[in-house]
Amino acid sequence: MNHMHTSPLQKSISKVFPNDAAAAAAEIILLLGVGMIAILLHAKLRIPMHLPGKQGVLFMALILTGKGLSRFPYAASLSGIGAASLLLIPGLGFHDPFMALNYLFLGCIIDLAAGFTSKFKSSTWIVAIACGACWIFIPLFRLAMSLIVAMPQGAFRSGILYPLFTHLVFGIAGGLVAAGILSLTIKKS
Repeated sequence: MNHMHTSPLQKSISKVFPNDAAAAAAEIILLLGVGMIAILLHAKLRIPMHLPGKQGVLFMALILTGKGLSRFPYAASLSGIGAASLLLIPGLGFHDPFMALNYLFLGCIIDLAAGFTSKFKSSTWIVAIACGACWIFIPLFRLAMSLIVAMPQGAFRSGILYPLFTHLVFGIAGGLVAAGILSLTIKKS
């Protein structure tokens, strides 16, 4: 995922903030905001389609695009912190008490996967599959938590394999969308 690293964001931020510390602070705020926007869109675009993980297309596309444009190796973790912090505010309509932890850990997992895939000069498809594997963390985490505490398990109404498969597919789709956005950004810069 790191191979998609580009510099247009740094160039545009450095034009606005000539001081490197101010540019870094602006980039951190932007990455936190990306995570928050992803959660706000998730809250507003809920359509009951019985497709667990469908929000992965949007979430992974946003987080991975932010990571690909950032100079920080922990960019997805920052976006995960932004997503998790917004989920701590009541009234968004989410009923999973551990959802903030899901997204906090997911950001870290994306950064770890980016480090792993960058060692292999990853193709777009390797990155997309890694995104799918990262997005599978959500149902696996819910499943693990349900073994410890009672939780709403709507995603597992049709078994365990179906949500794992749909999360994989939607995560891959989000990775492909991010790769497309980043390749267009690279061509325009």
